[in-house]
Amino acid sequence: MKKEWKLYDHLMRLETGLGGTRSLVDASPEWWEEKLKTMTPVQFQNNSNPNEENMEGKGDSDEINLDDNEPLFTSLHESSSSKRKRSKSVSNNRPTKSKNSIYEEKVDALLDAISSKSTQTYPQNNPSPTIADCTAIVIKFPDFREGSNNFSQALFVFTKKQNHEAFMFPMTDEAKMEFLKMDSDDSNSSNDNEECVMEEDREFEMLCGLALKGIILARNLRTPCHTSDRTGHMFITEVLNGHPRRCYEMFRLNVPVFRQLCLDLATNYGLQQTRKVSIEESVGIFLMTLAHGCSNRFVQEFFNHSGETIHKHFHTILEAVIKLSADIIKPDANYNDDVPEYILNNPRYYPMFKDCIGAIDGTHVRASVLQKDEVKYIGRKGYATQNIMAVCDFNTCFTFVWASWEGTTHDTRIFNEALQRPDLNFPYPTGDKYYVVDVGYPNTRGYLAPYKGTNILYHLPNFRRGHMAAIREPRGPKEKFNYLHSSFRNIIERTFGVWKARWTLLRDMHVNYKYKNQVKIVIASMAFHNYIRKVGRFDEVFNRAQQEFYNPVRGDTDSDVYEEGPSTRRTSDDDLYMAARRDIIAQDIITLRR
Repeated sequence: MKKEWKLYDHLMRLETGLGGTRSLVDASPEWWEEKLKTMTPVQFQNNSNPNEENMEGKGDSDEINLDDNEPLFTSLHESSSSKRKRSKSVSNNRPTKSKNSIYEEKVDALLDAISSKSTQTYPQNNPSPTIADCTAIVIKFPDFREGSNNFSQALFVFTKKQNHEAFMFPMTDEAKMEFLKMDSDDSNSSNDNEECVMEEDREFEMLCGLALKGIILARNLRTPCHTSDRTGHMFITEVLNGHPRRCYEMFRLNVPVFRQLCLDLATNYGLQQTRKVSIEESVGIFLMTLAHGCSNRFVQEFFNHSGETIHKHFHTILEAVIKLSADIIKPDANYNDDVPEYILNNPRYYPMFKDCIGAIDGTHVRASVLQKDEVKYIGRKGYATQNIMAVCDFNTCFTFVWASWEGTTHDTRIFNEALQRPDLNFPYPTGDKYYVVDVGYPNTRGYLAPYKGTNILYHLPNFRRGHMAAIREPRGPKEKFNYLHSSFRNIIERTFGVWKARWTLLRDMHVNYKYKNQVKIVIASMAFHNYIRKVGRFDEVFNRAQQEFYNPVRGDTDSDVYEEGPSTRRTSDDDLYMAARRDIIAQDIITLRR
């Protein structure tokens, strides 16, 4: 009787949904018999159809009901029929759900899925023997008549589906009876274990529900951080419509350039506003971070947004500006044809350097890298940097950029690889055109370097040491060439100076940016540099760089000390050609400036 009672109690609790109650159930004997024949213990646990959808509405209330009279996790206690009835009654006149109500629905649906998944069964192609098939054989055995203790034990053994096929496998009745006797002893202990496992599963499901419900409760009870009445949209509107100086100080752009930038990013590069953040706000978030090196939390206070929103829109603008850089960091279409106006209108450099189309140099920007990678990024400057090769024209615009190199990499290596990589779209000089380069680069066809030697000065500060510049005048044709070459090549130093003076973030990159994003930030800042130069009619920093007395900070360039780089010692027709041209220019300088 004990085993029959366990089976009855099993059906009562899991099939009827009455839980642990001992109330009577109004069900016919045929119903119980049918359940014994067709249902398995696993199916008894599944009190809902796995194909039915378990999503239900939670009403429009934003509050979580903590009433002691109502179960906290209704999705684990309600039956499928009561859920369907409640969902139907709510859906007849369903108001607009709040965000928290939607979260609660998702949590309840997840709890239903957890509960059903642990008890879900899957149909098999080949049906196994049923309890009725097995009992029809057992009832023919001696001492196994219906109602006997042996029959009850056999019936309990058949509650396990895997025992059906095991019982039907032996061919003789003696073997089948022996199987029943062996398995009945094991069933008594295993049944208790199964009940413990089932109880542990239910407890685990309740703990999952408690954790998820607690997350929602914490979300409802947390205090908002940014409660200012001035929104980010109000702030950006106030800056753009206020005094022009405010926009320049805040974003390092004049108002017309700022508005045109937003328009171009939206029209040509797929930038879109979101429900809470306008395009102007997104651009302002990025520019403020870049211009002042602000942290995420500092920008939050200005735009009254969460840190997640600031992070998202910063990187959205970063990707859009990277697309812009492909169109704006490049030379003019006829850069190899005409003489630049900068040279043509300056008798100091014309006609000696009339075939020059730009300057090439490398510069360093601080980098934040993992400690295990710091060695290859720390060069002679004593801190981690990334080495950047850049080409500029005489309008102080970048025409080529290759960032991401380690700080210990020599400029010559980067230069040689750039010339050998067609995929980089390097703007090669054609015909007799050339770039002016520093002492760290080879003097070969298309690239004019200064004279090298221990007794030959090159950099302008070397000629101006002392109280008076006249103390050390250039001596001989080589030093006079180097003096004018250094002054002429100073255009790229000015370009670097304007670029770094505008964007404070380049001086100390935050540790929370991944290195690949640090590289993108460098390229994006150069794209903004070109955009301001080409779109803006007047810019304070560019105007200051045009003055003759402008002296850019050169501490981050590699031109202070000459170091012999790889592949600089070579002799070829190209080298001999450029050496001859350099001698001609040096002689012209002496002849034309007498």
